[in-house]
Amino acid sequence: MAIRSMTGYGTASLETGSRRITVDLRSVNGRFLETQLRLPRLLQSAESAVREGLNGRVGRGSLTLSANLEDLGGTEATPSSRLKTVTEELRREARDAGFDPASVTLSDVLRWAGMRKVENEPEAKSDDLKAPLLECVEKALQEFETFRLREGASLETDLRTRLARIEAAALAIPPLARTHLEKVRENLETRIAEYLAGREIDPARIAQEIGHMSERLDIQEETTRLTTHIDAFRKTLDEGGAVGKRIGFLLQEMLRETNTTGSKCQESSITAIVISMKEDLEAIREQALNLE
Repeated sequence: MAIRSMTGYGTASLETGSRRITVDLRSVNGRFLETQLRLPRLLQSAESAVREGLNGRVGRGSLTLSANLEDLGGTEATPSSRLKTVTEELRREARDAGFDPASVTLSDVLRWAGMRKVENEPEAKSDDLKAPLLECVEKALQEFETFRLREGASLETDLRTRLARIEAAALAIPPLARTHLEKVRENLETRIAEYLAGREIDPARIAQEIGHMSERLDIQEETTRLTTHIDAFRKTLDEGGAVGKRIGFLLQEMLRETNTTGSKCQESSITAIVISMKEDLEAIREQALNLE
């Protein structure tokens, strides 16, 4: 299965009779699935059908669907001319009702325009618009899905590149760590010999203490676990699908092993490698936040 980004966009338009339906789909990253629909009055009766059409198409993220219904009939007047017409109509109605036409305010005109729009809109159009709306939603979903797949493929490429760098760095650390450990052991043996010059002490006890110190500085377990996590990360990418949460867990474990390695081997060359690994891990963490 392909990897998808939680960030996506899709749009589609469809003309039906004298109307045009336009649907916009947008999504951003989120821990859970949150769906918000913005439908005009004549399309609100189809909300449950629209939600049903979205089910199973998006796993995680904040999804917003906006629909617009445009009347294509006749030559559309400019906003100023429409306002002027409505104002004159309202003043005539006020005069006929015995009110002073001069008392009509902009708020009155806007409320009147809303009332007239509702009265003039065709009745029983909702059912006629349901099928075209769902068709338009499906077209927008296809573009939306293409966008998410394209973004997901781009993110996957970047993740694999950074993962390869982390793996190469992890393989470069053990030889440096062994060399560092040998130097530390030699320095410790020299200092102990200087301190105990002329004194009697059990050599086995000295060897035991040096052995304990070597165990505390040994990073074999950390590098082994880190390599295991890298393999699991790559396998997760190979399997595809909804990988975001699993990658987040693997990143926590990889960062833990990297930090432990850096704290055990405080040697300049190893520290530089650990810092570069942490930079790539942080970049991967930010990228993974956009994965479904």
